[in-house]
Amino acid sequence: MKFLKLSLAASVALGALSTASFAQPLEEAIKGIDVSGYLRYRYNDDRYDNGNGSVSGSSANHQWRAVADFKTPVVNNIALNFGVWYDNPNNVNHGKGVNNQGEAQGSGTAAIPFAGAGLGSGSDGEFGVREFYATITPDSTATTIKIGKQLLDTPVTNAYDGDRGTGILALNSDIPNLTLAAAAFDSWSINEVNYGAETAGVNLANGTSYSNGSGLSVDKPLYALAGIYGVDTNYGRFGGQLWGFYIDDAVDALVFGELSWQGSLLRAKLQYTYAALNNDNDSVFAGLYGSPTWSTKGKADIAESNDMGVIEVGADFRNDFQLPLNITLGYMMNFADGTAVALEDEGSNVSRKGKIWWQNAGTGISTSALRAYGTQGFGTEQEINVFYAGVDYSFLDERLNVGLEFAWGENDVSNYRNFDTGVRMGNGKVEFTEITPTISWKHSKQLTLSTFYAFLSNEYSGEYFGKNTPDQDRNRFRVEAKYSF
Repeated sequence: MKFLKLSLAASVALGALSTASFAQPLEEAIKGIDVSGYLRYRYNDDRYDNGNGSVSGSSANHQWRAVADFKTPVVNNIALNFGVWYDNPNNVNHGKGVNNQGEAQGSGTAAIPFAGAGLGSGSDGEFGVREFYATITPDSTATTIKIGKQLLDTPVTNAYDGDRGTGILALNSDIPNLTLAAAAFDSWSINEVNYGAETAGVNLANGTSYSNGSGLSVDKPLYALAGIYGVDTNYGRFGGQLWGFYIDDAVDALVFGELSWQGSLLRAKLQYTYAALNNDNDSVFAGLYGSPTWSTKGKADIAESNDMGVIEVGADFRNDFQLPLNITLGYMMNFADGTAVALEDEGSNVSRKGKIWWQNAGTGISTSALRAYGTQGFGTEQEINVFYAGVDYSFLDERLNVGLEFAWGENDVSNYRNFDTGVRMGNGKVEFTEITPTISWKHSKQLTLSTFYAFLSNEYSGEYFGKNTPDQDRNRFRVEAKYSF
């Protein structure tokens, strides 16, 4: 027997020949696959004046994001979906505020001003798979079934920022004008993508940190049922939706309802959301803020009841007057102890105007149960009242849009208990005003440039926010470029 000695190059060549019959040109391999997504750059600059000469909390950051979703052709009623994304926020402190590790300038790794790890040009951030599921569309019924890892597109989550779950979703439209939905996910993940001074990690009951970009999931089953209705009449389009959620050891019941009407000129909307949070010993939220020195698990003063109501009216002058002017007026209030009616601030379908007051520690208001700040529903009672308005006008064939958003509100806090010590801290109130001019330019069908400057002013009284707390300004400047494909 003779043995033939082959060089490495020859071996590779023979291996390539042996598999060539299974290969195909790239053009053929991807033929028929739909690709969609976007490339986005943001610059956020949070500029704080704490009223005592301190600018603590100020920060600036670059944010890069790329999203690409691939969908195969439908074969035998089945299509496969695969999505990836890249997300990279880099803090740029400009010698003020905090560094990327949350340390004040002049201490720790931030001892050298204008320097720090990951500032502006640091290493890459997250890159990974955010969707991987099969879509089944039977011929016998107007039903779509999605099985696998998929985005959570609900009123209490934010699919745009990557909230997702692994499980099954079924949609049925056999009844005209009505879509029914049912979903069950054995795990889920929320990405509170609000990088900057307001970003905060969340500690779950088991001590695991759940924070922005952590990639962690909550392995508590989430179930949802929904009905969405819409019909066009001679008097305008009438719509409504009703959602119900249950999350094991987290949310005993969460209901979102909406009634809407859209005419050629006027429109109106009524929303109400109610959430009953689970505060048992094994609840996800029982240890939300870590391990306090006094036990809060199972305590009745961790408010289970949270709600939010919104009344909104508006007018769009495009159809009746050929005037590219749009106006919105609204009022927001709550009746229960807290306002934690969603899993995601950004994703909450609660209507509003203003860019930062509803997710800012300075106002103490948040609709997210996973925020590590705010008074929402944990050992506190709060009453909020917010009036908001928005107006925008388009120029140059509606490619240029300028607008102004306004919000005035107050947050009355009572029965507050310090989470670490259990000591009652008394009552308090913050009154706030936000004025935000906005500009957007649609450079092309794919590329949009936008910017805003949010002016948020807070006035404090009472003990909750601290005695003699000075008035504060919490402003944010943002520039964004987004290319969609």
